[in-house]
Amino acid sequence: MTESENQLLTRVGPGTLMGKLMRQYWIPVLQSSDLPEPDGAPRRVRLLCENLVAFRNSAGKIGLVDQVCPHRCASLFFGRNEENGLRCLYHGWKFDVDGKCVDVPNEPPGSKFNEQIKITAYPCVEKNGIVWTYLGPQRDNPPPLPELGWALVAPQRRGALRYQRACNWLQAMEGDFDSSHLSFLHLAVDPKSQDTAAEKKAGIDYYRNIARMDKQPLLEVQDTDVGVMYGARRDAADGKFYWRVTQFLLPFYTSVPSYGGKNRDKIWVPLDDEHTMVWEPHWSSTRELSEDEQKGWKDRVAPSGFLPDTEDALGKHRFAANAENDYLLDRARQKNFNFSGLENTTPIQDGAMQESMGAICDRTQEHLGASDAAIVRMRRRLINAAKELYKNQVPPGVENPALYHKHGDQFLLGEKDSWAEHYAAKMKLDYAALVSR
Repeated sequence: MTESENQLLTRVGPGTLMGKLMRQYWIPVLQSSDLPEPDGAPRRVRLLCENLVAFRNSAGKIGLVDQVCPHRCASLFFGRNEENGLRCLYHGWKFDVDGKCVDVPNEPPGSKFNEQIKITAYPCVEKNGIVWTYLGPQRDNPPPLPELGWALVAPQRRGALRYQRACNWLQAMEGDFDSSHLSFLHLAVDPKSQDTAAEKKAGIDYYRNIARMDKQPLLEVQDTDVGVMYGARRDAADGKFYWRVTQFLLPFYTSVPSYGGKNRDKIWVPLDDEHTMVWEPHWSSTRELSEDEQKGWKDRVAPSGFLPDTEDALGKHRFAANAENDYLLDRARQKNFNFSGLENTTPIQDGAMQESMGAICDRTQEHLGASDAAIVRMRRRLINAAKELYKNQVPPGVENPALYHKHGDQFLLGEKDSWAEHYAAKMKLDYAALVSR
């Protein structure tokens, strides 16, 4: 990859090609619970390199506005959230959720100076416990929300885990789109943590056993109408093959196979070029999840847990195991328990590798092989979508929300069975039931 291509893929601020592409799509920015009450405390938001403030007004509507007051540039984060507007502490100027200045109390009586003042404000839609925002050019007529499965179900049917990565969004997302690393990074070496090859336990344990035994998956990669998908084939017992189907959906969604009756997705929201908020919804279209399942911590959050949240825009959802403490690497654990020596949860293991590349990986130094075919295709899909947008082509999925009726899955199939046909039939069945409700 060239340096210019790497810059195109990784930079998301205003005016960049990738930033313009992402701004064509609705972005999940908060959960409803982050702004629990009308006239409650505002919240700093960092999104695509922009510093913003989110607040819920007296009527319950959510606003997302530029944090800088246009009068004397004080931060609106400190503002009073009252009477359907956010009032700057410095001189009392007040702004509504649309960014209009509705009051300038330090101006002479009868002044209409406020009518000339407006701050940047992004439209927000709140649905099923998720707050979406649109940073694109058509703010008065934005596209429809994407019909992602986890976004269609009620909060009671969805897990809610979020955590931050201290690295660029792309290298974080690429880790989830890579099937080969399952056979190494997440491997247990302690015999007590492994099942025998012949023990066919249902669900994820058995499939992970196959990944442990067959470290050279054969990838079949396909473009889709809204991204890239691939099937990774590994040898299983009795003449069967294990197919692990993984999805990438523009601009920053991935989905790996489900287990335990819950589908699994990830969202890689760029806060800026060097920080990513990872949303990790797991969801069911058929049942409500327990409180523990809705929290999403089990098997995902390490014993070390999270650092305390702060009011800083980058101060929430940070794991305690991080670069400053070498992610709590334990060399004895590495010798005797697992391949990585890190706490035995995949987000910590993945994060250590992704952040170890530096804030923004220098992809000109890579040497890619056959196992990286899906990564190469995903990068090319992103580059092409950004370049087509530059030619005024509408990006894939923006105007057709039903294209997002996809999630990861896995199958045990015979040699002559088509994984793609089985997968297409499964998705048709899954989403027919979901969207018909």
